[in-house]
Amino acid sequence: MKRVSYKPLCERFHIPRPTLIEWQKQSKNDEKNWRSQHIEYLREQIDAEEETKKELSEKAILVEELFLICVYLFLTCTKSIPQKQDFKRGIKEFLLYPKKSMELQHEFAKRIWKEDEETNNSYLKNLLLIDSLSIFQYHVLIRAVLEFNLRLFNNEHLNCNEGLKGKTWQELYTYDKEFSLKNITDYFKKVGILL
Repeated sequence: MKRVSYKPLCERFHIPRPTLIEWQKQSKNDEKNWRSQHIEYLREQIDAEEETKKELSEKAILVEELFLICVYLFLTCTKSIPQKQDFKRGIKEFLLYPKKSMELQHEFAKRIWKEDEETNNSYLKNLLLIDSLSIFQYHVLIRAVLEFNLRLFNNEHLNCNEGLKGKTWQELYTYDKEFSLKNITDYFKKVGILL
């Protein structure tokens, strides 16, 4: 087995480095060992994901599209990759039929739900984007969005239940700051999905 850095495996799959080193040691005498095959599979997975991120960057995805996807998945408390059809159905309901509440008057809500025609255009742009993606591209994109959202899920002071209903103005301000176009742009450039 070729020697390659363990860092990408540790970061992507959260496997402790000592575990990978132990697997490497145990597999040296037997190339067919499940450990060596598993490490090789994980490395291939990372390579495939990196190539797919390059494909996604060539699609010229708009930051505003990523904003809506990030917000939708966070405000629906989504922590695992939904089926593509479920995602399309869910984002349609989220964008076109917002639950009426006072919180919709906040600037953050106005970034999501604009005038009717503009909201319809936002929905159609997102639908066209999702439809243009292969299943693997979709999974890589949504996984990156979920990783972007993870820091907010881990914030005990922020609650994702019920969309915006019942949110305090402080929470809405925090959402507005965390989901700023600058934060989204910086993150998705860093992971290689935006140019």
